[in-house]
Amino acid sequence: MSYSKRISLAIIISWILIIPCFCFLPELSWAQEKEKSNIADLFAKDLYNDGKELVTTPFHLSRNDRWKTLGFLTVGVTAFVLDEELEEIFQRNRTAFTDKFSDAVRPYGDKLPNFLLGSIYLKGLVFKDQKAKDTAYLGFKSILFTQAVVLSLKYITGRERPSGNKGAYFFKMLDFSPGTNSLSFPSGHASTAFAFSSVIAHQYPKWWVKVLVYSAAGSVAWSRLNDNVHFTSDVLVGSAIGWYVGSTLTKFHQKKKSSSSLDFQVDRNLAQLQLKFKF
Repeated sequence: MSYSKRISLAIIISWILIIPCFCFLPELSWAQEKEKSNIADLFAKDLYNDGKELVTTPFHLSRNDRWKTLGFLTVGVTAFVLDEELEEIFQRNRTAFTDKFSDAVRPYGDKLPNFLLGSIYLKGLVFKDQKAKDTAYLGFKSILFTQAVVLSLKYITGRERPSGNKGAYFFKMLDFSPGTNSLSFPSGHASTAFAFSSVIAHQYPKWWVKVLVYSAAGSVAWSRLNDNVHFTSDVLVGSAIGWYVGSTLTKFHQKKKSSSSLDFQVDRNLAQLQLKFKF
């Protein structure tokens, strides 16, 4: 893909992710009074609060969560050490069937979650389902934060993909003109799939919903290994980032009491329209 096409695609995706957020801001106010905050300020404040939560949460983990984190780090380091051996195993067991299955599940880690979230939001509008609209908002923000982290790590580490045939430990750090086989670490598809799935699983915590969405996300992660475009450690870290962002943001917003009101006010001296939505 050419540089210009990448820029165009990035702009389109950014608008797809950002525009729906304006429908759910914690508090929206349109007025001619200078004292009133504008939409951009409120959106920025919302993102700031979410970002702060994502950064500070690891410093307040429970003892049980610390053990889980330590266990994951152990698995991740082990996978990193064994990346080349694991790559051989996946490629040795690759067949025409696994390729077809991989093609079928791959969209769940690409653009499909955006369309699904759009459908969830539309459902919320049509049936006046506030939970569905909240879910769509949280999903879009989770993917936005997840991809910001993932893309940053990709360019910082500059890890070569397995298809580059340079081994599992070739890194060209801070390379801002990467080649076709660069930017392996971490997996963007796996992170997107788990970010979306974790939001859905926490908003609709029925067992069959969790099985469905996490199975789909796991299939996407597996497909990246089958297609030989990522090492196992890339997929593990990407999946963890997506799950962490989606879970943390959803829990953070669930702690807040939800209330919404549509308030039209007409002042004798100043015409004013005010719309409020509070978490």
